[in-house]
Amino acid sequence: MRPRAFARAVPQSPVTVAFEEGGEPTAYGAVANISEGGACVWTAARFDVGQRLSLRLSAAREPQPLEAPALVVWGAEDLSDAEHAQRYGLQWVQPSADCRLQLRRLAGLTS
Repeated sequence: MRPRAFARAVPQSPVTVAFEEGGEPTAYGAVANISEGGACVWTAARFDVGQRLSLRLSAAREPQPLEAPALVVWGAEDLSDAEHAQRYGLQWVQPSADCRLQLRRLAGLTS
């Protein structure tokens, strides 16, 4: 197994995510862990590996939601509740320097 490119962190306060299409939310979820490189999210929505998503991340004490495009790189169903809980690994798609800074802040890696 190769080492991770970025340190993952469980957000210090809850981070929610709205999955958007055409500027409208289509599904909601919660961030399990996050890094400059991507995130692991829980949602009731179903996505395909390779699917590109538009996300809006919201956290307490953050003045504005963070918009970030992402690619689904893996998915796993929670077999104890397969009708509802889906877990996905997302990779950010070309995040700007400002976006990476905000991601680090959401992860609690900067103040």
